[in-house]
Amino acid sequence: MSLEKLTGTRTLGGHFRWETTYEEKDWKIQHHKTTKAGLKPYRLLDPHNHLMAAADTEDEIKEYLNEIMIH
Repeated sequence: MSLEKLTGTRTLGGHFRWETTYEEKDWKIQHHKTTKAGLKPYRLLDPHNHLMAAADTEDEIKEYLNEIMIH
């Protein structure tokens, strides 16, 4: 599993280089439009646009989001 849990760093919401691919209860999964070396192509933002996780696949992020929504 390539998921990295992150500290909740504030972002600008990904309006320029990120595309929202999934949204649930204001949580967003985004895909980087021009993936760069060292950057995970998918990320999870909380409802306040804080970076909560990054991963190599959208499925990994969705699985983590489901865990968060259960608690």
